[in-house]
Amino acid sequence: MLYYMKYFLFLLFFLLLPTNIFAVNIFGVHLSDTNDIIKAAPIINSNGGDWGYATVVIRSDLLSRQMWQDFLDICREFHITPIIRLSTILENDHWKKPEYSDIDAMASFLNSLNWPHKKQIVILFNEPNHGSEWGGGVDVKNFVDITTYTAQKLKTLSQNFYILSTGLDLAAPSKLPEFESATNFYQQVITYKPDYFDNIDGLSHHYYPNNSSRNFIWELNLLKRLGIKKELPIFITETGFKNVKTSGKLLANYFNLWSGDKRIQAVTPFIFNYPYPPFDQFSWLDIAGNLNYGYQKLVSIPKQKNVVDQINSYKVVFTHLPFIIFPNTVYHSVVELQNTGQAIWGEKQFCLKANSSSNVSLSDLCVDPIVKTIPHKTQKISFSFEIKSASESAYISWETLPKYDLSLLSPNSTIYHPNTSLWSYVKEWWSGLF
Repeated sequence: MLYYMKYFLFLLFFLLLPTNIFAVNIFGVHLSDTNDIIKAAPIINSNGGDWGYATVVIRSDLLSRQMWQDFLDICREFHITPIIRLSTILENDHWKKPEYSDIDAMASFLNSLNWPHKKQIVILFNEPNHGSEWGGGVDVKNFVDITTYTAQKLKTLSQNFYILSTGLDLAAPSKLPEFESATNFYQQVITYKPDYFDNIDGLSHHYYPNNSSRNFIWELNLLKRLGIKKELPIFITETGFKNVKTSGKLLANYFNLWSGDKRIQAVTPFIFNYPYPPFDQFSWLDIAGNLNYGYQKLVSIPKQKNVVDQINSYKVVFTHLPFIIFPNTVYHSVVELQNTGQAIWGEKQFCLKANSSSNVSLSDLCVDPIVKTIPHKTQKISFSFEIKSASESAYISWETLPKYDLSLLSPNSTIYHPNTSLWSYVKEWWSGLF
């Protein structure tokens, strides 16, 4: 009865909320397979949304560069922010306890990938207050040692890694070694390592209302009582109701409430596509691959567009310049740039400002706003220049790019040529033809 009274009060509060308060897109899903991202993407960013979220598990024995880079590239293309949860492998009836060598391998692997944007979100494993999730028995000290090492290792490799704490089962009893309650688990973590949360950027929260009324507010208040003063953004990386017929409607009500709370950054309900026991009652898709009717209400919720910060970088593949350059003549040439960043050129338009000697007129170097160039691909960009008057030296360049010196053929000449070896020039000229 108490649960239903709380739910009624929640609905009443929701109905009283203004409709224009939702500032960010928290919407997302939890995937069981990276291959589901293409089907999930239009649902994640449905009804006006952009850069929604997808939580997915990476196992220590499945570090395939092609698989994971393909997944991240699709996330980039469809504007999805990935949340990657670390995992090991199943041994008998439990998940193997991670070793330091596992951490080193996974951290280096994740750092080698080209993520969709700067915020590279990683969850430190899963529900360690279940013994089955941590080598067969709850082991708080080992968990703290391993996850602290993991967070520090990732941050050492790149400050772009955004570390989420491990989601706990808030309904777990204290029954060692199989289970430990969330309260006791957190108490032991902080007793053993008081500064544990210094290495954490956000809180991964699991919320299953059928199992427990304890929500993220309860979890945050518990951490405050234990002395944690740090403000931790909330990522609800697992949630759902164990009833496929009503789950979508109930989740839609919760989504509308959560969207009005600035502490909540993302919500990725469990699970998008697993229409088989034991998770068939949570699955958004049925066994035929169709969206279960109840979840259409979630898709129909108006959503916002998130703004992400992407690395925009490039390198010169070649610069095509005429071998002979006459003053007072406009030349049209080409620079080929390789996209070495995270952004897709064409979605992101930019120009490199011209930088030349005072006797040269040079156009800016601007990527084509129509042509889409994904990372690792190249784009040939046209530019024009003119030497206005002959002098001892001339050069052309653009911000952050190398300087190209233009030299006189002889001290008394007024004709220029690129200051490069003939062989280098021939190779660049030949490349420019194709």
